[in-house]
Amino acid sequence: MPAPSTMAGHAPVAARRWWRPRLLLFLLAMPWFAALADSPTEYRLKAAFLYNFISFTEWPTALGSKLTLCIYGPDPFGDHLDKYQGRTVAGRSLAIARMTSADTLGSCQVVFITEPVIGNLARALESVRGKPVLTVADHVGAAHDGVVLNMVVEHDRILFEANLGAAHNNGVVLSSKLLRLAKEVIP
Repeated sequence: MPAPSTMAGHAPVAARRWWRPRLLLFLLAMPWFAALADSPTEYRLKAAFLYNFISFTEWPTALGSKLTLCIYGPDPFGDHLDKYQGRTVAGRSLAIARMTSADTLGSCQVVFITEPVIGNLARALESVRGKPVLTVADHVGAAHDGVVLNMVVEHDRILFEANLGAAHNNGVVLSSKLLRLAKEVIP
């Protein structure tokens, strides 16, 4: 007689709980593995993280069929983000734009704030306040300063911090699967 937990051909509950987080981690790491084959750079890996952040964010349905990822400030990614141009992510087509003024960020759904303009962080956040915008940076303390997701490098690994209050204020929802992988979650 089969064990009750395997009835109807389903994996035991404990086994499902074990493999689901690992599958998500594998899926998040897949772009890393592809990038590693070509001797990765920090920003090649961060481009893959950005793409996955977008995938694990819930957007308002009224947003439309396109998501615009804007790089605010000098672009550290080179052409690494361009390969994502036109791909479907979160059910929408992804467009990449480079912005030099915080005043133009209101047309973006994702804003990556680069290190050289981090001094304008308050102005950038003000320009997207109340709009469904996922803000991302890679500067120490940026999540505590109001950025939704902040990438940090520790021991040659890219980790990230999540600010739930900032996400809520911007009208975007971060997947619980994504939050489980965060180094720090700020309420």
